[in-house]
Amino acid sequence: MNKLLLIALVACGPKSGISETTMIQAPAREASCALQLVQADITQMSFNQTWDVLGYVTLLDHSIQDPAAEENRALVRPRACAMGGTSIAVALNSANTNQLGQSGSGIVYMVLRPKAAPAAPTAF
Repeated sequence: MNKLLLIALVACGPKSGISETTMIQAPAREASCALQLVQADITQMSFNQTWDVLGYVTLLDHSIQDPAAEENRALVRPRACAMGGTSIAVALNSANTNQLGQSGSGIVYMVLRPKAAPAAPTAF
């Protein structure tokens, strides 16, 4: 029984949580697709004219994380490629330490693709 629990804990991987949220359905790309890391300001009018937000990938950890760390890229890349993304932007990077000295952090990556021209209306 203890061996099974140990295997389950090891299989969970190094992060305390990984989640994906899909906003727009798009054709998937190969799992090792090339992604550009871009800086995107969602408060600018040009953001919505430039990018489609396909979704978000969130990484939670019990320690402080680097958004550009190879470990994080390896976790985010296949998920972003599966969503059809061509670019990644860090939407949120937060870290905290409580009074007991315990640390934690969360990184939210936006999965983006360039805005496409609107499709012609289809008959219903």
